[in-house]
Amino acid sequence: MKTGKELYDEHLARLTKAVKNEKTDRPPITLNADAFLVQYGGGKVSDLVNDPEYGNDLIIKALQKLGDIDCGGPGSFPAMPMGAFFFSRTKLPGRELPDNMIWQIDEIRPMTVEDYDLIIEKGFAYYSEQFVKKYLPETEQSKKDMETAMRLSPLVAQKYIDAGYVTMTVPQEGGTPLTGFLMAGSPFGGLSAARGTGEFLRDIKKMPDKVTEALNVAHEENLKNLRDAIRASKPLTVFTGGGREAGDFLSIKDFEKFSWRYLKEAANTVIEEGSYCYLHLDCCWDRFVHYFLELPKNKMIFGPDGTTDMFKAADILYGHTAFYGDVHPALLTLGTPDEVYAYCKKLMDRVGDKGLIMSTGCSVPSNAKPENVEAVVAAALGK
Repeated sequence: MKTGKELYDEHLARLTKAVKNEKTDRPPITLNADAFLVQYGGGKVSDLVNDPEYGNDLIIKALQKLGDIDCGGPGSFPAMPMGAFFFSRTKLPGRELPDNMIWQIDEIRPMTVEDYDLIIEKGFAYYSEQFVKKYLPETEQSKKDMETAMRLSPLVAQKYIDAGYVTMTVPQEGGTPLTGFLMAGSPFGGLSAARGTGEFLRDIKKMPDKVTEALNVAHEENLKNLRDAIRASKPLTVFTGGGREAGDFLSIKDFEKFSWRYLKEAANTVIEEGSYCYLHLDCCWDRFVHYFLELPKNKMIFGPDGTTDMFKAADILYGHTAFYGDVHPALLTLGTPDEVYAYCKKLMDRVGDKGLIMSTGCSVPSNAKPENVEAVVAAALGK
């Protein structure tokens, strides 16, 4: 039986080869599935909130039960402060929500037209700080949550390593483990959440210059923070998100002006600093897939959420990028094991000889059928 260290080295080597778009003995398997896995391990989703160490122990137990999983996902991150990334509150299982309900981002859309001037004059960090003070004031519970997260982050990360599981954000040689969750991307997502998607889309038509100036300020601050964080932690990949700027939200012209140029520069920054760019792309990117040819070859992972047509994307990007996913969450919930297995085999036949990381689109639903998730693993293992 292999030791945790031997498993870890094997999994890391397989994952790294896939990220580099090199051939592997089989596709590495990664599951972004906290809410599903904690239940599969015998617990409740609320365990990840009320006792994060115990909740993550259950996730490790679940990964071991499923089979030879290589990677536990983007990395362990507590749900409690997640809404703050989107200028929103977070509703949590075991608190505002039932025990087995997934946490929810509760958008409050506090940003006004005048706030664009505040960002331009005083900076994005200043605006963010004022938002937190006004809408997310520290409470005894939030203080306790943050202290717990800071204390447990390195401990939990080490538990995954000792059990043989890699995270996408594992530090490379000379790097220090992250105590939070490092994200890159366009400031479009954050500002559209703060303002509200409808209002923000109207703003880019009514006052495009002011919106652009605010986006520029936020982007420059974000890039500096991104560079500093990568240089300190040296992660294998950096989670580079995009969602609201895809689908049917924007015209090609507006996509190029208000999103792509920022997303492209953020991705290139990640690559310049020595990490791989993990493009986590929610919504449908069918119209925009070809833009990713502008990024350096074999330096990124294309990770759609099941909405983008992975096979059409492969027609354009195969050989240029690695692929992550993309079994549709609805298939895991409503489909059968045979249907899931067949889709995985189709995916492996099309993009699986090199550069495929077997996973689901975005994340495994908390109510996915266990036998369907088991079918994903079985297909990747060739069973």
